[in-house]
Amino acid sequence: MMNEKELTDNSPDHQTEAFQNDVRTALTHLYDNAFLQSHPLTLLLASSAPGDRLTQAQALRRLLLDCIERLRPQPTAPSDAARAYAVLTYRCVDGLTIEEIERKLGLSRRQTYREWTKGIDAVASQLQDLLQPAPPRSAPAAPLPSTRQELAEAELARLSQEARCEALDLNEVLQGVCHLLGSRLQSRSIDMTVNELSTAPPLLADRTLLRQALLNLLSHALDVLPAGTRLTIESTEQAGSLQILLRQTSRPQPMETPSVSPIPPREGVALTVAQSLIGAQNGRLTLHGIPDLWSAEIVLPTAQAPTVLIVDDNQTLVDLFQRYLAGHRIVVAGVYRGDAVLEAVRQLHPQLILLDVMMPHQDGWEVLQGLRQAGVAVPILVCSVLREHELALALGANDTLVKPVSQPVLLDALRRWLGTLSPLDGSHSTPFRSA
Repeated sequence: MMNEKELTDNSPDHQTEAFQNDVRTALTHLYDNAFLQSHPLTLLLASSAPGDRLTQAQALRRLLLDCIERLRPQPTAPSDAARAYAVLTYRCVDGLTIEEIERKLGLSRRQTYREWTKGIDAVASQLQDLLQPAPPRSAPAAPLPSTRQELAEAELARLSQEARCEALDLNEVLQGVCHLLGSRLQSRSIDMTVNELSTAPPLLADRTLLRQALLNLLSHALDVLPAGTRLTIESTEQAGSLQILLRQTSRPQPMETPSVSPIPPREGVALTVAQSLIGAQNGRLTLHGIPDLWSAEIVLPTAQAPTVLIVDDNQTLVDLFQRYLAGHRIVVAGVYRGDAVLEAVRQLHPQLILLDVMMPHQDGWEVLQGLRQAGVAVPILVCSVLREHELALALGANDTLVKPVSQPVLLDALRRWLGTLSPLDGSHSTPFRSA
């Protein structure tokens, strides 16, 4: 007979708690290959994920990242629904500490841990469902990829289809990647210097894909560079794009070369993965064949400051919204007559329109229909005291805001439709006054 402890260990509640704890530790060490290779979840995946233990650990990492991405809230979800997703992303994808997340989200320590726990529970629930045995199928299943190359190609095809580009700070992304590679750089005695990138313009890229591309490219560099060399990363702004240059800037002298055991040559897919991920973000990755000096060049598009057009006959409200957005890299334009909106759109090419309904001469509903009939495809958010969400969507709007609109509500709405809002010292608000 089982004793009391064995009965407790086999109870559903205890098993659920143990599984959630496994998910927590895996998320906390998401980029630590050595830790993941011996993790209980990797062993659980071993029967279904072909390949060696490293390949299985990488499969677990991709699966956990997929579970996090499935928690991304819909645009119409309330702002508090995004907290758990934001905490998970900052903690697991960006590698921020709990204290850093508190400051970014303006949450208390207790709130941050509560959202972190909610996110872990949600990921554990998804992962448990995904690990359930598949029901028998009448038709034979398609053969699973059997090599690392085939697995990589399948994952790349899926990730490329799900790419979501937004404005990203290159310096912030690179700092997170360097932090993750710190132990490898130290073990190889390679000095990696990131030149000042704070003035680099925001990139238009997918955060997860860009991080994975940089991790794979730098992992490839650490495989091929001799121990004791120096690697420099710098950027140059071009017309509508940013060139990121990674280059070996020194060769180790024989007497200065540290006594580091050379890594054995291996057949890797890191470079192929990096090239495909950069290509999925409308960029390119090129390796330069300079004798004895390794270098690589990444070119990605920059995120131009988006223009938000505010259509409202109340100039006070337009001025208020301009003050709300003055600290962000956004061009704010205002137009005060419905019959002048189409011309303003043609001149300014806005990325978002905030449209009032109750205006003289031509109301917002007529303006909305006219814009859609003219082929204007940018997101339009009806901003009114009227609660007519269904009517607005039926006439072609993408979302609604109910007046009065606070600054946090406005910023949340813009983040849903424009992505990350880049901070700015000084204002880029430029009122457009219709004739």
